[in-house]
Amino acid sequence: MSVQPSPPASTTAATVRCRSCDDVVVEIEMVIDGAPLTMRSCSTCDSRSWHRGGAEIELGGVLADLSRAPTRYRRDLANR
Repeated sequence: MSVQPSPPASTTAATVRCRSCDDVVVEIEMVIDGAPLTMRSCSTCDSRSWHRGGAEIELGGVLADLSRAPTRYRRDLANR
């Protein structure tokens, strides 16, 4: 099996800017229950937004998705 390194993020995606202050945002991409999800965060004005399929979604929808996603593992912290 061959694993190819990912190219640097700056060469793969356009720069996204904050709608509130026009500064560059950080994008964190993840997969929740098989669906890609992106969180955008602006360190200048501390705004956050969540996106699925290019459309902004409400935080409540993200939390609902997270609560439905199966847990990958469980640890019994009482037995540590």
